Amino acid sequence: MTLTAVVTGGSGGIGSEVVRELRAKEWQVISLSRREGCDVSDEKQVAAAFGRLQSLDALIHCAAVLIKQRITDLSVEDWDVQLDSGLRSAFLCCREAFRLMRARGGTIVMVSSLSGVFGAEKFPGMSAYVAAKSGLAGLTEALAVEGRELGIRVNAISPGSVDTPMLKIAGVEGPVLKPSEVAQIIVWLASAESAPLSGANLRMDP
Repeated sequence: MTLTAVVTGGSGGIGSEVVRELRAKEWQVISLSRREGCDVSDEKQVAAAFGRLQSLDALIHCAAVLIKQRITDLSVEDWDVQLDSGLRSAFLCCREAFRLMRARGGTIVMVSSLSGVFGAEKFPGMSAYVAAKSGLAGLTEALAVEGRELGIRVNAISPGSVDTPMLKIAGVEGPVLKPSEVAQIIVWLASAESAPLSGANLRMDP
């Protein structure tokens, strides 16, 4: 049986590697991103995209935007863009995923960040991004509880610096992970091999 996955932010650094890894394992993959014509923070577009599916085995949420700006200069518009892309979109996609998965279960993987892990080092100019990633961590725990009786497992992964275009925006120096290294763990979390793990947030330090 062919397994079906939706990957948000599938045209980005980590997301594109997740798409490649899943397809190499013969999954049917639907990639959703603005570059591919779907704004996953838009309720109607998300509903239309998921509405074309008969079933869903995995959702991998990679979508995120980083606009580096210190709080004194951060506009409400730029705050909203980052929270919409990173957190509102997760809610919208998870809601649709739950509706599709509630009949026979499935898995959801949130791509959070060390930026969203309590106690991990934070960097100036990233308050909105940190808020979005912290929200994903909390949403993961909440949905893992709701998914338990439906056979839906929900986990997160929180990598540190990853060699993607977003890292250049962040301007953070030091050791980095390869997108392919992160993607391999994400695909494992999305697969039956990681059962019965749910509600976990796996930290990946470079």
